[in-house]
Amino acid sequence: MKPTVEAYTVALPWYEREDVQRLWELAHDRDDMPGNYDVWRAAAVRVVNAWLARGRAPQIVTIKPDKFLAWLEDKGLPNTAATRLKYVEEKASGAGSETGGVGIAADPRALSKADA
Repeated sequence: MKPTVEAYTVALPWYEREDVQRLWELAHDRDDMPGNYDVWRAAAVRVVNAWLARGRAPQIVTIKPDKFLAWLEDKGLPNTAATRLKYVEEKASGAGSETGGVGIAADPRALSKADA
């Protein structure tokens, strides 16, 4: 049986510069998140490149504040790394996509095993 594209796909959260401040202010785990978009973006690009080097196809899911916050309210969930990943996984198209526990942390040593 040939593997499908979905077997090689990993869903990753992405943020637009104009949305980061609002999402950061409302995050319950903001101390674990970079407070600077450029720092976050540089770390995110390293994670994307690490997945690409492993032969996985990153599926970028942009988290927009209004939609994400409505989703949190509907589910009764806090704004944390775990729920952001859950949201990304739900929004990723194609069965078989996974987040792989990927997040971008303020401390580079706390980055996911994908960047190891």
